[in-house]
Amino acid sequence: MNTQSQPADTLLTIPEACAALRVSRGFIYTLQKRGALELVKFGRAARIRRSSIERLIQSGAAQ
Repeated sequence: MNTQSQPADTLLTIPEACAALRVSRGFIYTLQKRGALELVKFGRAARIRRSSIERLIQSGAAQ
């Protein structure tokens, strides 16, 4: 993914977020339960803001 051409608040699917962080789907949900990642829900569909992933990386909260 080229982060320079995408706006900061692009919504990513769970598989896209997994690929961006190189973690499993289960770990994405663990991060969400810990409050480290915010999920945006549209009915049954869940998305994650790219800015939320960037904050997670900056803070090192995934440790």
